[in-house]
Amino acid sequence: MRLQPLRDTGSSKVPEAIDLRSWRVVARDGTPLGTVAEVIVDVEAAAPVFLNVHPHDQPEGATRECWVRVPYRHARVDASSRHVVLSDIATLGLGTTTANLLDGRMR
Repeated sequence: MRLQPLRDTGSSKVPEAIDLRSWRVVARDGTPLGTVAEVIVDVEAAAPVFLNVHPHDQPEGATRECWVRVPYRHARVDASSRHVVLSDIATLGLGTTTANLLDGRMR
């Protein structure tokens, strides 16, 4: 499996339908959680594997490069509303946990 951001793949290598960048991300109950910043794809399978989600309610001045990686298998795509609906397990990383990085290591 070779993983690559969708932006780095050739348009002929993956289906256009998996381009979810800029789609709204919501919880099962409809609570807005963020926006899809990037789709990480398995290039050989031409299938999404992860979504990089830029969470809502970022602190003032936060960089747009802050995101949470969510396994695609924990998401449901609603094409009619351009929403990505996350399962309860996927929402745990969006607002309920924090990471403390010291010396480049997760603690």
